[in-house]
Amino acid sequence: MTLEQLRDTSLTPVQQTLLSYLRSCAAVAELNARPQEWVFGSVYHLLEAHGVFFTAAPRPVEVPKLPDRWCYGNAAATASTYAGEGLLYAEGFAAMAASGQVVPLPHGWCVTGDGLVVDPTWDFRPDTAYFGIVLRDPATWPHDGGGLLTEPDRMFAMLRDGL
Repeated sequence: MTLEQLRDTSLTPVQQTLLSYLRSCAAVAELNARPQEWVFGSVYHLLEAHGVFFTAAPRPVEVPKLPDRWCYGNAAATASTYAGEGLLYAEGFAAMAASGQVVPLPHGWCVTGDGLVVDPTWDFRPDTAYFGIVLRDPATWPHDGGGLLTEPDRMFAMLRDGL
């Protein structure tokens, strides 16, 4: 379900917090003017239109844990390595409870055809919420480590032209 279609009552507390965060960011982004020819005014608007929740799952034993703080490159490399098994690159925001707080962060991960998360960077925690988009074209995957939704030279093209 997209951000617009979600009903807060069916979400976990971490998903509710993540959704509230994304909606607040979209509202703040509304204060900034965007070029009229652009499809989306911000990453949050793109996620409103196309984002979905994915299901956290333990990382398969054959998929190695990769270095922290390199989620985009880790996910692109893992999706490429396991593309034959149907793994795809996904990017958006993820949140988990840490020290009693829910912390939403921009993040990259992989997904199976069933929407299960294969996260080569973060260890599995069942309460982690993942909300984002799947990018099916391997040519767009950020093998250099920069995020598609966080790096202006990549992000602006998606905001201007859409997916």
